[in-house]
Amino acid sequence: MQIGPKTPQASEPAKSQFQIGNYDEGALDLADKVTVNRKQTFKTEAEAVAYAKANPGSEMVVERVQPGKGLGFDVYQVTIHDKGQKLGSLKDVENLQLFEKPVNHIQKETGLRSQRAFFVAENGETSKPEYSQRFDRTAYDKMRSGLGLHDSKQWFKLVDKYMTAPSPEDNLPPIDRKELADLKSNLKPGDIIMTGNNGSFIHGIIYVGQDKELQAQLEKKWNMAPGTLNGEGLILHSLAADHGAEIEINGKKVQQPPGGTGVIIDTIERYNGRNPRDVMIAVEVKGATEADRKAVIAEGKKMIGRGYDNGFNTFDDRDIYCTEFIYKSWMASPDATPEFATQLHPLIPQTSAPVSGWLYDKVSDKAQTKMKDDGYLYQELLMTDGILTSKSVELKWASQNADKSEFFKKHERWADGMAGKISKDYKEMLLENVPDQAGRSGEMLGQIRAASARTRQQVAAPEKAASPEKPSAPAPSPAKPTPPSIDGRPQPPATPKPVAPRKPTN
Repeated sequence: MQIGPKTPQASEPAKSQFQIGNYDEGALDLADKVTVNRKQTFKTEAEAVAYAKANPGSEMVVERVQPGKGLGFDVYQVTIHDKGQKLGSLKDVENLQLFEKPVNHIQKETGLRSQRAFFVAENGETSKPEYSQRFDRTAYDKMRSGLGLHDSKQWFKLVDKYMTAPSPEDNLPPIDRKELADLKSNLKPGDIIMTGNNGSFIHGIIYVGQDKELQAQLEKKWNMAPGTLNGEGLILHSLAADHGAEIEINGKKVQQPPGGTGVIIDTIERYNGRNPRDVMIAVEVKGATEADRKAVIAEGKKMIGRGYDNGFNTFDDRDIYCTEFIYKSWMASPDATPEFATQLHPLIPQTSAPVSGWLYDKVSDKAQTKMKDDGYLYQELLMTDGILTSKSVELKWASQNADKSEFFKKHERWADGMAGKISKDYKEMLLENVPDQAGRSGEMLGQIRAASARTRQQVAAPEKAASPEKPSAPAPSPAKPTPPSIDGRPQPPATPKPVAPRKPTN
């Protein structure tokens, strides 16, 4: 986007010049010190980028939050302390050897809460963003980037294959409209919903509630008369795939078109109708004000239309996966920006790999427990665990089946593992891959258990019916379709062979 520079806002008093890393061109060139010096501060990213491009040189744009004043964008001049060297292009930027967690380093030096940063090279090219500590890059992700996997269609297919494998079958009844109504009565705009089947492939959603602007856009998209969606709970989320379906709304069956892919507007009723779910959990960010919630919804609206990120690359804003959308929307809150943890997720669980999958039924219970959660080809992701176990959120609602889900059972294993009840190597695996999430599993389990019991009470009251002369036999439960995997992608029929539960994705 090309926008002319505008008058900058006044900068806050803070340290403005310091070293952020080194510049290393290779074995024949010793590393040179790289420093930054803050030049201007702007209210919008577009203004900051325009200023950087209008003043050719090497710049770094840093997004940060000042409590009570919201987002700001600081433009720093980057200096390489070797005569004649500059960051002329993004190729030169690749030679930067930044300190670990560079955005956190800036936050420490300036005293301002920084969230992400990117470079504007002398030729005007802009780099991908670097994020703060909660998106600290692992050695594996650096290797993945070096191999060019961020843009590899083959890699995307591999990730897609293993992260959308069929969910295990379950006997939990799907969430009905009475349960959805109870959910909505407990939510405010900006609250976060996690949903899935049997706790597998849980999907993340931002709840909006009533919004005339979004409602009008959605009614127009679906060729509906104005007011058709009155009373439905609007949501924003990023979907990998979707489909049309005949669904029931307010007791009437309607043919519902698909919602689309990528970041879309939807309603919780119609999403759940198209993709029946049997487990939901909702949380809110602690201390969130009305201003925070409005800022989050406004940020989410900006991302509508952005594509779904099949590569699950948290460090790139080009495309967005579901839980990434939640976090990056909440980054815009002026005061209550939450801290969510990424985790290393095995793309290939041991239970689905050829040799270890064959061994699963032939090893001890302790070994089976480890195989349920361990695997191969790890990728760093922001997943449901990193949100639901965050100290920044509190649980508001859980479906009546949430404490029976595979997600719940997984966190029971994690809690036992951290308590040393399983094995030493299992605890070491948790500490290496999911230390924050596993460390808070026990506390989260108690909250879900209590919330599920409350919901069962709310929705279990039977409706009175005329008493027949003879008690009628209970109607058989309708066959439940094979659960779709991540974000509503259709799945092949489940095989009759028992499948060990997979570690759920986002």
